[in-house]
Amino acid sequence: MTRPARMSDLDAIMAIEQASFDPPWSRTSWAEEIAPADYRLTLVAGGDDVAAAATFHGFDVADLDRIMVVPAARGRGLAIELLIHGLNWATSRGCRAMMLEVRPDNSPAIGLYRRFGFKTVSQRPNYYGGGVDALMMSVDLPHIETTTPPEENHV
Repeated sequence: MTRPARMSDLDAIMAIEQASFDPPWSRTSWAEEIAPADYRLTLVAGGDDVAAAATFHGFDVADLDRIMVVPAARGRGLAIELLIHGLNWATSRGCRAMMLEVRPDNSPAIGLYRRFGFKTVSQRPNYYGGGVDALMMSVDLPHIETTTPPEENHV
């Protein structure tokens, strides 16, 4: 079950973040992202909070900032659920496209995004520091089918 995150979820969000990314975003950064109307922080809830996604709506383009799934919960389709939720949220706000940055070595995420029609549009040099670039990916939202893709290759 996905639901919008609340300030009371901040500890769970930080635990998911720290298990998913190195270096993690700060607690202050996440606290600032929970409230704004143009930002959607979604939590997969139901017993244990194990995954979250952050999507920003700016003008006619949405930016997928993060999809995080704790290692023990990967492979269950939670990233698919969060991506579908983010795409639907952005579409409902009139966005024409969604953009994201992803590490070139994050093959599971890149595969997920490609299954939903994302294409690599550019590269940002040294985006992650240490000489690690970011792939910029984009999808046009009116052409996206927001249902589970036929291949159930869960991320």
